[in-house]
Amino acid sequence: MLKQVLKVTVVLALLVAVASPAWANNVNVILDDPTYGGGNLGYFLPPGTTGPYNLAWQSCGYPPTDPTEPAATYTACLAVVNNTGNTITDFSVTIDITDPTSPLLGDTFSCATGALNITNCSSLSFQLDVPTVLEFTGTPGVLNGGEFYIGISGSDVTNSCDSTTGVCTSDLPDPIAKIPTHDPSTLVLLLAGMTLLAMRGVRRLA
Repeated sequence: MLKQVLKVTVVLALLVAVASPAWANNVNVILDDPTYGGGNLGYFLPPGTTGPYNLAWQSCGYPPTDPTEPAATYTACLAVVNNTGNTITDFSVTIDITDPTSPLLGDTFSCATGALNITNCSSLSFQLDVPTVLEFTGTPGVLNGGEFYIGISGSDVTNSCDSTTGVCTSDLPDPIAKIPTHDPSTLVLLLAGMTLLAMRGVRRLA
């Protein structure tokens, strides 16, 4: 009886293994510490802007990626120069997969630490028609004039670049980046509310 149960269990396990989709792979992401005085074919963020910026994946070779940075060992890269006039402590990159045959669908994320870190890394995965937002945050951030590199790699990530034109073809859709801003009116309302509460407290004590 026990042998029969074991045989049935083995058969069921094999059937499940054959019928199940392939296990999701990891997509590795990093945002390197910034370098200064570079700017070799990187994307320049114009002064006073916060995006959105329409970008395209670049080579992880030099240029544009500094060969001393960890991102240089990745598959697809973005070289970005902070020319906004401000320090960047929050930077988001949105990737939207609309191809139902993309090998990236279901892949989850593994993120390395750098100048800015992805706070929601463990909850991210590529899903069809659901934009994946990589939000890099941290201090001291990227000072004005700093060039930083975002690298992405993984077994399902491909990126073929023409060494002459610099044009790359990747499984990754072209990303849209921006510098998230917070509505100042929200802070004003919060400050007004706190002031009102403080005034009421003073009146009660008087």
